[in-house]
Amino acid sequence: MSLEEVTLIGTLEKILYSNPENGFIIGTFLTENTLRPITVKGVVYNNVIHETLNLKGNWENHKIYGRQFSFREFMPVVPSSKEGLIRYLSSEMFKGIGKKTAQRIVDKFGNETFKIIDNSPELLSKIKGVSIKQQKSLLNSWEVQRGLREVMTFLRGLSISHSFAQKIYAKHGMNSIPLIKTNPYLLTEISGIGFLTADGIALNIGFDKNSPNRATAGLLYMLEEQVQNGHTCFPLPDLLEKTASELLIGRSTLKESLNQLIDDRLIHCAEQNNDNLRKQKFITTIRYYMSEKRIAENIFRILKSEAYTIFERETSLIDEQEKKVGLKLDQVQREAVSAVLKNKVLIITGGPGTGKTTLVRFILGLMRPKIPSIALAAPTGRAAKRITETTGSSSSTIHRLLEATNMGFQRNRENPLDHEIIIIDETSMIDTLLMESLLEAIPSTSRLIIVGDVDQLPSVGAGTVLQDFIKSGSIPVVRLNHIFRQACGSFITVNAHKVRMGEIPSVNKSPKHSDLKSNLHDYYFIEESNQDKIVEKIVLLNTERIPQKFKLDPIKEIQVLTPMHRGITGSLQLNRNLQEKINPDAKGIQHREQWFRVGDKIMQQQNDYEKQVFNGDLGRVVDCDQNSKELYVKFDQSHIHYKSNELDQLTLAYAITVHKSQGSEYSAVIIPVTTNHYMMLQRNLLYTAITRGKQLVVLIGTSNAVRIAVENQGKLNRYTGLLNQISEYRNNYKF
Repeated sequence: MSLEEVTLIGTLEKILYSNPENGFIIGTFLTENTLRPITVKGVVYNNVIHETLNLKGNWENHKIYGRQFSFREFMPVVPSSKEGLIRYLSSEMFKGIGKKTAQRIVDKFGNETFKIIDNSPELLSKIKGVSIKQQKSLLNSWEVQRGLREVMTFLRGLSISHSFAQKIYAKHGMNSIPLIKTNPYLLTEISGIGFLTADGIALNIGFDKNSPNRATAGLLYMLEEQVQNGHTCFPLPDLLEKTASELLIGRSTLKESLNQLIDDRLIHCAEQNNDNLRKQKFITTIRYYMSEKRIAENIFRILKSEAYTIFERETSLIDEQEKKVGLKLDQVQREAVSAVLKNKVLIITGGPGTGKTTLVRFILGLMRPKIPSIALAAPTGRAAKRITETTGSSSSTIHRLLEATNMGFQRNRENPLDHEIIIIDETSMIDTLLMESLLEAIPSTSRLIIVGDVDQLPSVGAGTVLQDFIKSGSIPVVRLNHIFRQACGSFITVNAHKVRMGEIPSVNKSPKHSDLKSNLHDYYFIEESNQDKIVEKIVLLNTERIPQKFKLDPIKEIQVLTPMHRGITGSLQLNRNLQEKINPDAKGIQHREQWFRVGDKIMQQQNDYEKQVFNGDLGRVVDCDQNSKELYVKFDQSHIHYKSNELDQLTLAYAITVHKSQGSEYSAVIIPVTTNHYMMLQRNLLYTAITRGKQLVVLIGTSNAVRIAVENQGKLNRYTGLLNQISEYRNNYKF
């Protein structure tokens, strides 16, 4: 490839390939004073043919496609030739201006065409055959093109991408440049433009690092970063320290901006207890402050209201139901059922094998004859499906229960749910914002039963709602600690509870070559310190050993769970290795770091209410279009079409993170546990991973890594304001 930079000016004649996601095109380009087009490739901000461009780049000799021009920079320019002007005016950029009209305009004004449009647009009316409608269309289109050109030129000088330039112009139009020069941090209101991008623009145009606008935006950015780390609030001294050290902003400027943000009600400052039970000021965004406030208000609203249906003779009802189903509850279970009958809100928490599911089935059977309107729900589709399978009762996601759309939840305070009893499972997964929406939609006369394992990982979103509910002492709680006899025979259950209690799990070491014992157990540990060998053994276990010994399907029934995305034993690399072994040759398309092939196991990574697929849903690729880079995926009950710009919603799922596995169960799980995952080695993470397996759990790694995880209580304490809000509400209203 030639390293000499070349400048070409010409017209984009035809687009052979385009990727709307990143603006990359391959097209034919006719340069000035040439008759034959050349092939060009690179990124442009729009894909309109007949655009005249100034391209800077290098010539390449492609092995297959021959000589091409690869450009790194581009700039739209107004064509100078008569033919170029006609093509430009009759292109898609100027709606309603056909070739004949463009010919008349250029014949009249020649190279002065756009000067006339800028300075004397009334002269257009002198041209025969150009209607008033066409004149207006031409002027409006030229205004847009000129504005975009100016913004593009300005932003190119600041190294801003084409896609951001388009978004900026779409939102602010001709005010884009003045706005950027005045306060570039306002650009953070545009999707995809975060503080760091806006800050780069600001510093490029000479903004002072200690400017009030930068300090204000920096504090909001740093607070949002803490939200991404799971906190709903953050200690004031720590927030100031982090912002000052990471963004190099003076303390005095930060304090002034902080006070202004409080005055403007963009953030909230309140005293609450820190980790040492000492009073300290905490900062939260107004969004999370109000969310936690509403949660506290609503939980007391439901708690203290009369139930629509009152149950009497609790003991007799329980006795009758035991006889009916042929089940004898233990003392704690009886207390739990009695508490359900007496209280408006109840929390049931416990680990695997402690009878949570049995208890829910029993409660459903007891209450349904008197209250048919019972809703069962969970945070994810997988969790909801599991509840349906284990209880025999229909369940849904919380989002579906609340009738979620891209416009928000249709069920709310004004349009509440019409169920007398709402049972929510896997509540540890529910973050602050989702719990707010759920409680807002529950009628005061309804009962709420909250089921979950508080020792599992907290929600992916910010908050520790279940933990805070239990700590508050305001909501009745039943703790299930007894492991039932049928569960005691499971090494999975026994070891899960050992990890929960801070004990090293018992080990069934397998023989060499990671083979499994002929006398099959449900829990194994394979000692291996070499990262590459760990990967080899994971692939071997997934594709050969476990399918052969346990007769399990490597795609449908076996799941690799890893603490991290990156690294040799992270989900990205493990997916590549497993895909190459399980599904190497099927047709597919590449998207960023992954190939998606027909037959691949994939996971939905975000809620899409239009498609009705949700974060954590697993599916299989059933077809793809290699030209348009589109996928067709089958989930449990539906076939979903994904366009190329929607593929970020998907990821390969032969291996997933432990966080993504919450609320799901798999016949077999394989878990790498190494000191390379040091930052993620936490007790609740290992506990959550082990409890995902139903028939088989295999840990592979080092004993030292397991020990580190068990000894690290690792809740990575999240700062939240919910406990404080519940306490304040209880004290103020004397509940």
